[in-house]
Amino acid sequence: MFFQGLFVLSLMLQTGLAQNCDWDPSTDPNQGLHPDSLGAGARYLGQMQEVSNPEICRGACCQEADCDLAVVGQPADGGLQCMLVSCGSGGCTLQHSSQFQVFRRTGRSEAGQEAATPGKKLHVVPLLEAEEPRSNETNSDLCRLEKKTGPCRAAFPRFFYNVTSQTCSSFIFGGCEPNGNNFASQEDCEAACSGVTGSVLIESPTTSAPPPPAPKAPRMAPAESGPAESGPAESGPAESGPAESGPAESALLQKADIQADEYAELCEAEYQTGPCRAAMKRWFYNKEKGSCQTFIYGGCKGNKNNYRSEESCKSTCTGVKVLPSSKKNPEDDKSRCSLSPESGMCRAAFPKFYYDPSSASCQTFVYGGCGGNGNKFDSLEECMTACSGDAFFLFVTLAVISALLLATVIIITLRRHRRPRRYSSVSDKRGLIPDSDEMSSQDSLSIPESPTPKA
Repeated sequence: MFFQGLFVLSLMLQTGLAQNCDWDPSTDPNQGLHPDSLGAGARYLGQMQEVSNPEICRGACCQEADCDLAVVGQPADGGLQCMLVSCGSGGCTLQHSSQFQVFRRTGRSEAGQEAATPGKKLHVVPLLEAEEPRSNETNSDLCRLEKKTGPCRAAFPRFFYNVTSQTCSSFIFGGCEPNGNNFASQEDCEAACSGVTGSVLIESPTTSAPPPPAPKAPRMAPAESGPAESGPAESGPAESGPAESGPAESALLQKADIQADEYAELCEAEYQTGPCRAAMKRWFYNKEKGSCQTFIYGGCKGNKNNYRSEESCKSTCTGVKVLPSSKKNPEDDKSRCSLSPESGMCRAAFPKFYYDPSSASCQTFVYGGCGGNGNKFDSLEECMTACSGDAFFLFVTLAVISALLLATVIIITLRRHRRPRRYSSVSDKRGLIPDSDEMSSQDSLSIPESPTPKA
């Protein structure tokens, strides 16, 4: 009874906190935060994992003086998640979504002061905690560490400083146990590590500084695009999607001349959201309109028509000279057919085909959704065409010819069995008996007598 009383009391407190705030009744809850709002000054204040109901999220928003929106996410593989948003001076733009609920707060200044009552504070994990300034020596040590994916199997795009090339590069972070060479954006990486030189440090308890606590990013489903951003987002096989090289690599391409086949991948392909469920604002080049536009990127797979900024998109796809395609050696493409199948680091389940050289046939396997290698095809025909070549078409031709011959033999056999047999009757046998005239003529013939031997 005591624990039940505490549980009821906690619910009453949480409900009371939500009721202390004023909420805009004209705001449709079935919406989500538009990514453009983050560029206009909105920011995330904090998040709560696995909340039991939206009232708890609203109560947490009441406790934050700068909280304007309580956004409740509904992922497919867990409980409700709460995110608190400050709209800033630019305001927040909302868009229709079936995977989020949003509650807009009114009169937040008074409500925030009233909610800051000791003993009623809910545990909200800050999304972006201010880090203490690091010394140059600490920065140098952290920036020389190797990139670390970690033991978890999520797929978060991050940046690390490559001390060998003295550049910031993208990599996939698993979600837990990072080191200090782990940055949320390329700008943060360059600000912390630009100019650092030296050899790569191997992380160990004695040589590496303790990494700062990394926030756990919510695994949300991608927000639905509005009418201005709607378009085909077909998920096709990506040989080197963002899970391997990252779409940021294409943002670094600033060429005056570009091959036609490369231009088709970077600028003419339809944008792909990908199978993961983050919600990142990205840019793609719309070949029909001849301009760069925004879309929502899920965080993995995708294709190369994927840019972090409008400037990178324009510099790659506009004002360039497209050269004729350089023909690839077919043997180079077929080298992937000898690779072993790889499911990848993600945990989705997509049926795919791979070519098995030992049996000279295509077999099925389960693809996780990101990573993997080139020996991965969407259909049996695509696999056989890519890895068998002329042998596949010869096999199909022989199979068709064999089927036609077999069908012809069956038809002829059936016709023979269906043909009626004509049995000879007694009247038919009369034709074998000679006529009476013929018999009389035969009787009239004189048969010479055989000579008798003389005695």
